[in-house]
Amino acid sequence: MEKLGVENIEINDLYSIDSDTLRALQPIHGLIFLFKYSKLDREFATSNQPITGEYEGNYLDKGIFFAHQTIQNACATQAVLNILFNLQDVSLGEELNNFKSFVRGFDSEMIGETISNSDLIRSIHNSFLAPHSFVDEDKPPPPPDRDDKDDGLFHFVGYIFKQGKIYELDGLKQYPISHGECSGQDEFIQKLPTIVQERISKYGNELRFSLLAVTNNKLEQAQAMGDQEEIASQLHKRELWKKENELRKHDYTGLIVQLLKNISKEKSDKEWEDFLQKGRNKTQQLIAQSIKKT
Repeated sequence: MEKLGVENIEINDLYSIDSDTLRALQPIHGLIFLFKYSKLDREFATSNQPITGEYEGNYLDKGIFFAHQTIQNACATQAVLNILFNLQDVSLGEELNNFKSFVRGFDSEMIGETISNSDLIRSIHNSFLAPHSFVDEDKPPPPPDRDDKDDGLFHFVGYIFKQGKIYELDGLKQYPISHGECSGQDEFIQKLPTIVQERISKYGNELRFSLLAVTNNKLEQAQAMGDQEEIASQLHKRELWKKENELRKHDYTGLIVQLLKNISKEKSDKEWEDFLQKGRNKTQQLIAQSIKKT
């Protein structure tokens, strides 16, 4: 966020989707949902319908910022920007404020094209990627009729509350998606788990999901309160972030493939399948436990 010039905002990993977890991080400015883009998503894209919720066709009249994703592998950046540009009372910094002013009045497709051509946004996005970044290739998003093969294609969408409603902002959809009325932060936190879990339930046995919360900067919050223990914890977390980002820039595909080959040699097909099934069962148990908490 600092690289974008945004003040007092950070993104935190979520390991459970329940109101208590969200409440501990509040204020929650937005939620980012990562999922495997599947045949189900392509079917609904073909019919031009949201999987859950309802399209908000007059979003411009309601002051909702919304940008289409026009290039592949930029959906994480797109989800973050769709959330940031809808926040009130947040300092976006000179660059993003200038960008927001420039695209005011543009339709979502034109905003998406402008984002993809922004040197600042492109350079920051690429700084977090491995050397074989796809962003410079200017690939369009995948077509709706693409085969549902396990090609590792994942997608990010954002959730916000604004103008009395909860909205899903998906750069591959035609409009923002309304998920009902919302009176403020408390109701947003209360309703989010149900909205996300309803979406997850549509994917059957799929287990590959991740959640991120857009919150206030916890280090600055701790410094303002003089909480030395929390300051130390936040500084340590930032060191871990730095290391993780450095690791993310390296391509470990060859190493991982070789490790899997070595592991598979030591197990029969049945032993390997049993090993994988144990992992699936454990993940399903954790998801079920998370749902019970809400």
